[in-house]
Amino acid sequence: MKYCYFLLGFTALMLSATSSYATHIRAGEIIAERVSTQTLTYKITVVGYTDTRSSVVFGPGEIDFGDGRVEVLNTESDITSTENLGNDIEKNTFVITHTYQGPGTYTIRFMEFNRNANTLNMDQSVDTPFYIETMINIDPFLGVNNSPVLTIAPVDNGAVNQTYIHNPGAYDPDGDSLAYVLDIPKQAFQRQVNNYRSPASSEFSFTRQDGSTPPILELDPVTGDLIWDAPGIAGQYNVAFRIEEWRLVAGEWTRIGYVLRDMQIIVENTDNRRPELIMPDDICVEAGTEITEIFQGMDPDGDPILIEVFGDPIEITSSPASYNPISTFQSSPGIVNFQWQTVCSHVRARTYQVRVRIADDPDSGPSLVDIKTWNITVVAPPPSFFGIEQAPGRSVNLEWDPYSCANTAETMQVWRRINSDNYEPDSCETGIRPGYELVGTTSMDEVEFLDNNNGMGLSPGNTYCYRLVAAFPAPRSGESYVSDEICITIDVDVPLITNVSVEKTSTDEGEILVRWTPPYDIDTQLYPGPYTYQLLRSEGFSGTNDRTSLITTSDTVFTDSNINTENLVYNYQVILLSQGVKTDSSNTASSVRLEPTIINEAIELSWDFEVSWNNEVAQYPHQVYRNRTDANAADEDTFVLIGEVDVTQNGFVFLDDGSHNGVPLDTEKEYCYYVITNGDYNLDILEYPLANKSQVVCAKPDDDRLPCPPVLSYEGPECEAFLADKPCNFSDFYHDLSWDPDFSGNCDTELNGYKIYFSETGEEGTFSFVKDVSVINNETRIEGLNELKGCYYITAIDRSGNESEPSNIVCIDNCPYYELPNVFTPNGDNVNETFQAFDNPYAKCPRFVEAVAIKIYNRWGVLVHDYNSAQASENNIFINWDGKDQNGNDLPSGTYYYEAIILFDVLDANRRQQKIKGTVQLMK
Repeated sequence: MKYCYFLLGFTALMLSATSSYATHIRAGEIIAERVSTQTLTYKITVVGYTDTRSSVVFGPGEIDFGDGRVEVLNTESDITSTENLGNDIEKNTFVITHTYQGPGTYTIRFMEFNRNANTLNMDQSVDTPFYIETMINIDPFLGVNNSPVLTIAPVDNGAVNQTYIHNPGAYDPDGDSLAYVLDIPKQAFQRQVNNYRSPASSEFSFTRQDGSTPPILELDPVTGDLIWDAPGIAGQYNVAFRIEEWRLVAGEWTRIGYVLRDMQIIVENTDNRRPELIMPDDICVEAGTEITEIFQGMDPDGDPILIEVFGDPIEITSSPASYNPISTFQSSPGIVNFQWQTVCSHVRARTYQVRVRIADDPDSGPSLVDIKTWNITVVAPPPSFFGIEQAPGRSVNLEWDPYSCANTAETMQVWRRINSDNYEPDSCETGIRPGYELVGTTSMDEVEFLDNNNGMGLSPGNTYCYRLVAAFPAPRSGESYVSDEICITIDVDVPLITNVSVEKTSTDEGEILVRWTPPYDIDTQLYPGPYTYQLLRSEGFSGTNDRTSLITTSDTVFTDSNINTENLVYNYQVILLSQGVKTDSSNTASSVRLEPTIINEAIELSWDFEVSWNNEVAQYPHQVYRNRTDANAADEDTFVLIGEVDVTQNGFVFLDDGSHNGVPLDTEKEYCYYVITNGDYNLDILEYPLANKSQVVCAKPDDDRLPCPPVLSYEGPECEAFLADKPCNFSDFYHDLSWDPDFSGNCDTELNGYKIYFSETGEEGTFSFVKDVSVINNETRIEGLNELKGCYYITAIDRSGNESEPSNIVCIDNCPYYELPNVFTPNGDNVNETFQAFDNPYAKCPRFVEAVAIKIYNRWGVLVHDYNSAQASENNIFINWDGKDQNGNDLPSGTYYYEAIILFDVLDANRRQQKIKGTVQLMK
């Protein structure tokens, strides 16, 4: 209810405003800073940039805190500070504190009458309220949230036919990531200024500075550079953009707040040329490094220059950066010296953006500027190992030195791989490279970690290499440089399985050769010989399903016979017996399972296994064998080597398309294959490679089956709800689609992706291809749509490129709306001057209207106004009748009657056209 009073209060002020009362506001923004972590009290700073040519002071204005409470800035005494910035611009700042009652998302709004006069790209700026807002999110799960701070005032001038650049110099006190999004200046909550046009439109801009077209107004989403290339007409323009803060929450980037800056650009005709900056290359440094750098600038006209530095390093409270000279014009060319002693608290994932601004001081005409960004990444130093040793249970105990940035880091990550990869990270490379497995994390007050492989023990005979990475807490996040590598080879005090090789493929007469080693490093005093071995077999790559004891023997080789090697995978384990008593056991190792994927005129092979040795060794490629096509598939003597795979680069996959011998595969023939995997332990006493065969598989490359069509669904957005808070001219829609694959019929189940098709005219219209979607996704978003209506179907694509029949069709329709008011007052007060369709509140916006034809009659039935937007030079669906008759004469107050036909942009033919009748009261 309080917000309703807030709007009514402003309406009353607006009705009573005079031209001398409201001609001053150029630009502004709101900054919200939480006072402490213990309370929900915020210091809210409202900054307004006013036109000093007006005698009107900053205020009165009202702040709505977004929680139903409103305060008024009444007098000049409420201003905390004022600062004359030159160019007829004054910066006015006031600060107010406010305590929120609980968590929530709050939009802080400030509104005041009025903007200064003569802004070209909106209608009647002198009578248009000035409105800005900032959103904050108070959430105990997010931690403290302060809004971004803008350090560069929006006062830069522009020159006709020269590129204009501005940057807000934003930084986030919490270290959140910032993104920049263009917006449109507003005159109230969710209400844009009247008839806003982009400064880069053909009305105000003609070419870019280099003469190319079209001119542009764009905002870099990462750096925040606002570039208008190039102004074509002198005058003042207003633009708006949001500085959004994003935080990684539960693994997803979430927008947690923003600041809306509304700013003014003053463009003049001038011969003055913009000064130029010469910037150093972006850098990455280790925390603790002192950065010293020089920024150079020059003016092509030889005018004096002022170089200033803004951004996070200057603003932070802990060991901030500095530069000199400060606020001093110098002759061109000139320099400033930048110095920053970095410390551990500066570590974060996001780069520090140093904004360097240069302005000239010409004898006449406007001062022009250039702004550039220098990126600094501050990386934490690498942790340092102290030692490594093997512990009982085939585990490894790791120790490291106390970490130099332990006070600011959050956890120490322990990474592991088999065998060494002794790489050196690049200067900007943090964290771990692929090929390592995260095996544990510790708090920063711990300096050791026991790796027991989740209680399973590490594999004897393998060399395990470790690295450390320090991780830093959100929202700054960030990782350290990786530590140097430290390695250890696990003692061979138990048998090592070296072979699980399928020697015969059969459903009932299959054979697997199993080999293992003696326990080379066993303590013979504690466990004296003689040694015997019990061999256990289970089904599957791992686990104990259908476990069977095959034999107890003093030998180290066994052939497991009469088993189903064609369809099943087996894993084996060796139990060590010392004088008949069980002492320990080997790790398990499985057979190799080969699977074919049928592709038209090709066959893709992939293989899998779980073994205790290293099967990813570059010097031992895996070998693929195929039988000769003129031989019996069961005769393994006829198999020939067709490929060698470096699995460290290509994985356990091989495509046979005949390229190895230049003979394409015949779709009428069956091809049979097996694979030999090759690996090793890190032991010199064994012969390598450890070669193990898969079973034999056969397939024909005759993929002519189509996939089944998927089942398509529309997930949103729902039209009415989605548009409830959107402006009347909103036209940025999206469709969320999802689908389920269908494998119920005689279909190809080996899918490679999906294709999405769209028709904007309905089910009977022409469907056009929209996009490909990866097979790993079962949903997608179609963005950049001007409306919601349209229909989709989807098809599935198999590995051979075969496309399914279309899925079911889903259609989405627009939600049309059109409403006219019942009163208007064409009395010259610039309020409610014309009879027009509602444009506020948004629930009554005209939506998806193609054309409007209306006839208006007086009470005697005489036609006084006839308008058809489709036949007008501009299709103005709002009508905007000014209360005059067809001859341009003012009509008297009274009741008038209208009949209108509204043509809607919808798929549903029954809603395509709507007739409305009503009355409107003309009051003066």
